[in-house]
Amino acid sequence: MMRTSRVAVPYLPVRRRRRVLKSMVLLACLPALPNARATAYPATIAAMQSARETETNVYYHYTEFGRRAQKEGYRGIAYLFAAFATSEQVHATNFGKILTRLNVELAPIPKPAVRVGSTRENLIRAADSEISSIETFYPKLLEQLKPEGHEDAITLVRYAWSSEQQHRDKVRQIQRWTGTFFETVARTIDEKTGRYFVCQICGSTVNTVPADLCPVCKFPPAHYRGIEPPT
Repeated sequence: MMRTSRVAVPYLPVRRRRRVLKSMVLLACLPALPNARATAYPATIAAMQSARETETNVYYHYTEFGRRAQKEGYRGIAYLFAAFATSEQVHATNFGKILTRLNVELAPIPKPAVRVGSTRENLIRAADSEISSIETFYPKLLEQLKPEGHEDAITLVRYAWSSEQQHRDKVRQIQRWTGTFFETVARTIDEKTGRYFVCQICGSTVNTVPADLCPVCKFPPAHYRGIEPPT
């Protein structure tokens, strides 16, 4: 039986959060590090490459699922998938920044062949994917990272792990009605979804920008970006 307990992200002290943010801002403009630096983190590099590819593939899937939902007239669910796709892209970008800092050239990730079903079927697949990420993929990734202790990589994986739980919870709210009441619930979502906001630091996905700090990365809410509904 699948476990569904929420995994808490350790609270980072203010100084540590500032260091992580500074590191993320500088990652894109830092010069390549010496090869010796890269070879000191072979497991971290392998983990980040796997995570970047996985999150990019999920981004493509959610993008296509959103297009199908829009085509079928489920505007609220299409918007949900658009927000999730943005979140997955944040994760993939973060992992790519770690690889860049470790002097690893980022190879283009080809768009995968996406099997798109009905919106109802796609929601079930999305829920299964999120559960797999939460209970299997990210725990294994963290175990892979621990021996080398690359703190920024571990922190960004924990951010992604926690935001995936937000995705799971939102999908499950809909998925449980995929039987008899799906149509009614889907139309209600169209009317009452409101807006989605995604934190550009960690990928946290919410309907209302937090008044204080992001619930995942604990950075100020100014890092949230409003996601435009698909048209």
